[in-house]
Amino acid sequence: MFGKSLFQSVLERLDAENPPDALATPRHAGISGIPAGLAFDTEPTTAGDAVRQAYADMVEVQHPAPMPSPQPQIQKSKSPPPQPRQRPAYLDRLSPADVAEDLDISSVDTLATLAEKRRAFATRNHPDRHAPEDLQAATTRMTIANMLVDEAMRRTKRGRPMGTPARRPR
Repeated sequence: MFGKSLFQSVLERLDAENPPDALATPRHAGISGIPAGLAFDTEPTTAGDAVRQAYADMVEVQHPAPMPSPQPQIQKSKSPPPQPRQRPAYLDRLSPADVAEDLDISSVDTLATLAEKRRAFATRNHPDRHAPEDLQAATTRMTIANMLVDEAMRRTKRGRPMGTPARRPR
């Protein structure tokens, strides 16, 4: 008992009390509840297999060559060629004064009306709504408009009208 752990001495005592039976069936090292000799039948026996086989047999039958697809007929129309796309005139108005005029911000605007004006302006001017060649102008207009609306919202929160200059802290 000396020099051994308590666990080891308990195991030896249990082995001495119940000697292992040499004729006892050995436990198998598998998953309990599943017999070790379990095998699956891999022969096709379901109705789906018969359908699958019939389809495979049918595919093997020689089919006639597919018909060539008809070529689209190009009709020569005498209509005039399409006019080149016209750039919207408002995209040329890129100065802050022009954008402010388009926004129509006034001193009586509330935070809600300013937010509505921003949404309406974005609906008309957002870069995603314009052709790639107009992207830079639309982005510039949206940037200026957002800065103007943000400034108007700050002034409205502070209670200062739009025409008064911002006071600098001393």
